[in-house]
Amino acid sequence: MGGDSRLLLQVTGEESHGAVTVISGIVHSGGPPLHVHDAEDEVVIVLEGELDFQVGEDRGVIAAGGLLWFPRRVPHAVANLTDAPCRFVTIATPSGIEDFFRAQRDYLQSLPAGAPPDPLALGAVGGAETRRVVGPPLTRPA
Repeated sequence: MGGDSRLLLQVTGEESHGAVTVISGIVHSGGPPLHVHDAEDEVVIVLEGELDFQVGEDRGVIAAGGLLWFPRRVPHAVANLTDAPCRFVTIATPSGIEDFFRAQRDYLQSLPAGAPPDPLALGAVGGAETRRVVGPPLTRPA
């Protein structure tokens, strides 16, 4: 995610006794690459703006008030491909994905200023083995 994009943990696995993780966020541009979760189902609710999405082979755009369902073991991605920020809430069940996000954050913060992340190193952070990247980030269709 680019620009001033950020995620905020609202409910952690510790708080929900492993049942759910709830994350709110704002994405100014881009999004994660196409990936698969082995262990979690995920719901994304768009509060403001819009997101391009892919679930399996299905592509589309969802606007404010819309909801996306990403079942485990199905490749999926979202991206803000507009010039306006997108606010959203993500719910993942069972919990645990927050540990993966923390590991990604810690790796990215360890890089020298301006240094690009190493895709292999980023793919080796804790939790990446059950949340595999299977394709590039979404771009606008030609």
